[in-house]
Amino acid sequence: MAGYQALAAVGRSIVTLLDAGFRAALQAPDRRPTAVLAGTADFEKVNSSPTAVIRYPAVSVYCYRLSVDRETRPGWSAVGSADGVPRLPLRMHLLVSAWDQFVEDELRWLGLTAQILEADGILTGPRLDPTGDWNPGDTVQVVADDVALDSMSEAFQALTVQYRLCLPYVARVVVIDAAATGVGERVTTVGSRTELMGTRP
Repeated sequence: MAGYQALAAVGRSIVTLLDAGFRAALQAPDRRPTAVLAGTADFEKVNSSPTAVIRYPAVSVYCYRLSVDRETRPGWSAVGSADGVPRLPLRMHLLVSAWDQFVEDELRWLGLTAQILEADGILTGPRLDPTGDWNPGDTVQVVADDVALDSMSEAFQALTVQYRLCLPYVARVVVIDAAATGVGERVTTVGSRTELMGTRP
């Protein structure tokens, strides 16, 4: 369970994980990609200026969709009805892309990214960015997602950039909890009868 900043915290956690993996695998800093959280506007300004979010070489993590995790929602609803804390389990659907001058390098960065996420795709404890206001034992798993080619094409049609080779991933389950509303106490109704003088038969 986490606060409202959990989604952003998961994104930062993934970026931190990838950057640590890049540093461990690649010694030359000038040929080492930087992991970044990217939005649609960032795709229009790739390598355009020193302030651009995506600058060669880079690996972008783009959250293109959020969905409710239907597998765990009934269980969390039952917990919420018991303790008065509403909870919403979410999935973050991600597209991971590599950006560099040469296609060979982009494929290298994607391969390294897949290697890192496959080996260390479970985020928990210190691997979760603390801004998420996590509870002890919270865990988010980053796994490869199965996205149909049509769905991938639709995602890029909504953008202003051409289609790029991507690795689809999903971060599950990010449980956002609300403020406690309290569990209602049982109400006992006690009835009483008043007899008026002179009305008894």
